[in-house]
Amino acid sequence: MKRHGGFAIIEILIAVALLSVVLMSIISGVSAGIHAISGNKNIIRAAMAAKSRLNEFRAMNMRGPDLENEPVEEYPGFTYGRKIERYQHEVFGPIPAQRVEIVVRWKERDVEKKYTLSHIYPSR
Repeated sequence: MKRHGGFAIIEILIAVALLSVVLMSIISGVSAGIHAISGNKNIIRAAMAAKSRLNEFRAMNMRGPDLENEPVEEYPGFTYGRKIERYQHEVFGPIPAQRVEIVVRWKERDVEKKYTLSHIYPSR
């Protein structure tokens, strides 16, 4: 009568090791997916805030001062800035137009992120 009891324990240990490697890769993928979804949510918030600020600027007849680090009330932790400058075309040079640039900033995992929205409109 031969005994093979030790061989079964080794098989179980190998199976558990393989299972843990597979489960760790699945958990890593799910974690990366969660971070990607969170990042996309913040980009969408920033885009909505920038578009809203551009619409407010349009409602003020495209007039107003430059702004920097103004809080976005709808989204805590987000700030925005607005800069107005004369538009200069790459080929034609200065033309009678203005460019407004709205930049929304926020922190994501201790890294500062930003979303920029530009609009060109005729000078008055």
